[in-house]
Amino acid sequence: MKRNTKIALIILALSLMVNFFLGKLKPEPDKSVVEAKPPVVATTILKKVNTEIQIESQGMVSPLVETVLSAEVSGTIIELSPKFVAGGIFKKGEVLMQIDPTTYSVALEQARALKNQRQNEFEDSVKIRKQGFLSESEYLSAVTALAVAESGLVQAQRSLDKTKIVLPYDGMVRAKSADLGQYVNVGKQLGVTFATEYAEIRLPLSSQDVVYADLPTSSEISGQNEFVGPKVTFTLNQASNSLERAGYIVRSEGVVDEKTRMTFAVARLEDPYNLKNITGLSILPMGAFVSASIKPDQSYQFFKIPRSAIINNRQIITIDNSSRIYYQTVELIRADKNYGYVSDGIQDGQRISMTSLEDGINGMEVRIDQK
Repeated sequence: MKRNTKIALIILALSLMVNFFLGKLKPEPDKSVVEAKPPVVATTILKKVNTEIQIESQGMVSPLVETVLSAEVSGTIIELSPKFVAGGIFKKGEVLMQIDPTTYSVALEQARALKNQRQNEFEDSVKIRKQGFLSESEYLSAVTALAVAESGLVQAQRSLDKTKIVLPYDGMVRAKSADLGQYVNVGKQLGVTFATEYAEIRLPLSSQDVVYADLPTSSEISGQNEFVGPKVTFTLNQASNSLERAGYIVRSEGVVDEKTRMTFAVARLEDPYNLKNITGLSILPMGAFVSASIKPDQSYQFFKIPRSAIINNRQIITIDNSSRIYYQTVELIRADKNYGYVSDGIQDGQRISMTSLEDGINGMEVRIDQK
């Protein structure tokens, strides 16, 4: 038994020695180190250029002129225009509603008769006065009576005219509040209408937007001629397509909103319903919420930096002549979906990286993509 154990130990020892010598004879692996190459980055060269700023805003299409119609005389509505319905379009001076004029026609005839009587009395007083048989007070009384009768005639005519509801503009009915056969008292609301010649859109602008929006000054607004400011493109996004119309800035409201700190510019849109039937002109109805792009007449000197090259809206990666990168903080004057705009702090001809570097550090070397 002991003999077998000795033989097993001898065999094990011989095996270990053989493995040791075979390991020595095996060639050593190649220990050469592969050097890491600098990352490749796409670049662009910055230059200060004349830039037309486009300011984005939004607002609701609203009527320039809107009227709440109220009865100025009492009576029964005896006639109603078929256009006096919500969405009905009417012309300037067109009768939309007629209140029973009988009472007011009678009052007008009575006023006319009284005026004629007072006119005759006045003429008689003039003749008698020339003959010396009429006192000054009696003459002045006749003059006063005639003046009162004339004013009464004017008032009676106005009351009769008010039985017809007409408006001094081409427009559309927004709402109807009275109907045929209804008796209305003075002050009763009859409906709401608005002019269709123009619409207006209030556009909120930040303090930064106001600097570049080229809004009219107070003196320009108060001038005799209507101010026509920067052009505005309105866009109404619908399910299937987008509608565009052109307008222009006419004024600024001149105050800063205390809550939002916004300034409101007011843009005007001509013929929002295209009632002139101009081919290809889209309709922007009242109440529609539209996007607006303001295009000031002036241009400005800016560096236009692609948005992909701006890190967190505050940094860019510059590249020096030795192809080494440095992170630089910049102040964006403006930004849109494609570019950020910087006015200073950068030199003309500065090369920057268009490629983001997650592990980049100042002074790190890069390779410039030559494509």
